[in-house]
Amino acid sequence: MPGNDTFSRKIPAVRSYDRLTNAFPNERVKHLVAVRADPARSGEVISALKDLARRAQSDPLFAKESTPRLKTSADGRVSTLELAVPFRTSSDEAQQSLRHLRTDFVPATVGKVAGAEEAVTGDIARDADYVDHQNEKLPWVIGFLLLLTFIMTVVAFRSVVIGIVGVMLNLLSAAAAFGLLVLVFQHRWAEDLLGFTSTGSIGSRVPLFLFVILFGLSMDYQVFVVSRIRESALRGVPTRTAVLDGIGSSAGVVTSAAIVMVTVFASFIFLSLIEMRQMGFVLAAAVLLDAFIVRIMILPSIMTLLGKASWWPSRTMRRAQSAPREDVANLPTAQFQPSSGTG
Repeated sequence: MPGNDTFSRKIPAVRSYDRLTNAFPNERVKHLVAVRADPARSGEVISALKDLARRAQSDPLFAKESTPRLKTSADGRVSTLELAVPFRTSSDEAQQSLRHLRTDFVPATVGKVAGAEEAVTGDIARDADYVDHQNEKLPWVIGFLLLLTFIMTVVAFRSVVIGIVGVMLNLLSAAAAFGLLVLVFQHRWAEDLLGFTSTGSIGSRVPLFLFVILFGLSMDYQVFVVSRIRESALRGVPTRTAVLDGIGSSAGVVTSAAIVMVTVFASFIFLSLIEMRQMGFVLAAAVLLDAFIVRIMILPSIMTLLGKASWWPSRTMRRAQSAPREDVANLPTAQFQPSSGTG
C-alpha cells in the first residue's frame, strides 16, 4: 500500500519525515484497539486493555520504549488503546503485529468481556484491510470487464469468434504488460536505467487501475482494426485478402496514435511517486505491445488462419463471403454497412 515510505527520498518534506522517524522510531506507526461496552463494564474493559498492553509489550513486534496510551470516553462506553510499532506500515513485521493483535491478544483479553464489541484500526490495519477488500473485489471487476468486452464485441461484429479472440488478446496484452511491471519494479531490473529506488513491490491500486485502462485501450484498437477488416469482407473479399486490406488501411493510424500515447505515458516515469512511475511504465509498454504486436501481428494471423470461421455465426457475412464477386458488387451498399442487418 503506497504511503510515506514509498515516496521519493529526494522530496524535502519526505527527508524531514525521515529525520523525525529516525529520532522517534516508536512514533512511526500505531495500532488503535477500540472497545465499546456497557458503562457498567468500563472497569472490566480497562483492565482487559491493560492486560493487552502488557502482552503487546512483551512481543518484539511492538515498541517496548513507547508507553501504550489508554483513553475512555466521558460516558464510559468507549475505550481505546494505542500501541506503537517500530516498523514501516507495509513491512512484514508490521503486518504480523496486526495478525498477533487480531488473532491472539484481543480475543484473549477484551474479547472475553461479556457484551463488548472490539475492533483494531490504525495505520497498519487500514492498509491491510484496504488491500484485502480490493483483492476480494478484483475478480469481480475482471469478470465484469471480460463479460462486457465479449458482449459488446459480439453485438458490434455479429461474431462470437471475434468476441472470444478479443477477450483472449486483451488478456494476453495485459498479462505481458504486468509481467514487465513485475520485472522492472518488483525485481528491480531497471532501477539504474529509470533512476528510481524500488520498494520491491507493486502499488496495491496499480493492477486494478491499469487493468481497466488497458482493456479500454485494447478494445479501441480491436474495434478499429476489425472494423476495417469487416468492411472489406462485407464487400465479398475473401477473409485473407480482407485482413490484408484492413491492416493496410489501419496500421498507419494505429501506430501513429500508439506513438503519441506512449510519449504521454512515458512522461509519468519521471515523476517522484513510485505509483505514478509504475502506471506510466506499464501503460507505455502495454500500448507498444498492443499496437505493434497484438493488433498488427497476432490478430491478423489468427483471423487469417480462421478464415470464414472468424465471422461465425453472422448470416450477413456468410452471404457476403459466399456470393460471387459480381453479384456482391451489385447488391445495395446499405446491406453491407457494419451497423445494419440482423446478425
